[in-house]
Amino acid sequence: MLDEIMSISRLRMGTDGKGVSTLVAFFDCPLKCKYCINEGCHRTKQQLEVAKYLQFSPDEVVDILKKDDIYYLMSGGGMVFGGGEPLLHSKFIHKICTLADRRWARRIETSLNVPWDYIKPVLYDMDEWIIDIKDINDDIYKKYTGISNQNMLKNLLRLGNKISTEKIHIRVPKISGYNCAYDVEKSVEWIRENMSIEPEVFEYKKI
Repeated sequence: MLDEIMSISRLRMGTDGKGVSTLVAFFDCPLKCKYCINEGCHRTKQQLEVAKYLQFSPDEVVDILKKDDIYYLMSGGGMVFGGGEPLLHSKFIHKICTLADRRWARRIETSLNVPWDYIKPVLYDMDEWIIDIKDINDDIYKKYTGISNQNMLKNLLRLGNKISTEKIHIRVPKISGYNCAYDVEKSVEWIRENMSIEPEVFEYKKI
């Protein structure tokens, strides 16, 4: 089993949960966010034809992760899967999880806007699901990402019924030009009422 990986970023702190982490970032995403911080995840037809991306096996990824084993164990950190949308590569990620040291934290950063079948392979692998919901208002979500949020909301509710909500970290951004403080508060209220989770609210900074 091989997969194309956009980047493997080691020794990260303060951006992907507790402790020192290694971010494994994958190509491809169903969203077309206006201020995407990893625009390179969207590969053009020309790139697919002419570019040669590094391919890794799960064993090779784990070998890289092992380099920082001592930092994970000392800090409570571990591996983080992001992108792009990592759930599009969930079978590959599941294989990494079966090979990795169980003492390492396992986190995934996702929009959750994929078919449920992409979620199932890693449903019980993760210690933390870091979910960026953009906005509960479908019109705002569509304007910002290009697609509806209805699938994401269904997945979010379903996830909350399958795993402990203590493992779910929901992020609500205030995005200049797309939502306002009122919209953010409505999103926060929906999450509190439907998920019994206190979300993280933050101001999205355009790069």
